Amino acid sequence: MPVTESPVPPEPETPPIVELSPAELRARRLLITGLVVAGLLLLGLVVLLVFLSVDAYQSAYAGTGPSPGAVVVELLRDAAIIFVAFETLIIGVLLIILMLQVQSLVVLLRDEIKPMLEATNETLATVRGTAQFVSHNVVSPVMKWSGYLAGLHRVVREISGLRENEE
Repeated sequence: MPVTESPVPPEPETPPIVELSPAELRARRLLITGLVVAGLLLLGLVVLLVFLSVDAYQSAYAGTGPSPGAVVVELLRDAAIIFVAFETLIIGVLLIILMLQVQSLVVLLRDEIKPMLEATNETLATVRGTAQFVSHNVVSPVMKWSGYLAGLHRVVREISGLRENEE
């Protein structure tokens, strides 16, 4: 009897859902918040520069302020100063985050890796002691007796060879 396939296609396999730890969730939230704040600050900087440039051009054309070229240079200089200050602020925050990560790495090494290495060293010392014990109490006597028996075997063979030559 032929086997017929069912008309319903099999369901596609869904990838397993990976649960994030609370620390990972907190770090992700902090990153998203930081990016949103940085974006808003940059957007605010652009809006501020637009308002300042419109105001400066209006006053320059009205004849109450400096020339439009001087206004553009001043605005670009001010924007560069603000941008450098903002970048310095971001670098400072990132350095603080880096220091916290290095501190957590040091804590991990001290609290988790060091005890594992100590346990491994104890295990290796036990294995080394066991190997020395077996070598001293089992292998060495077996080798000595093996040497004695080989010598005895050779002596017996030589003696039996002499008897054969005498006959």
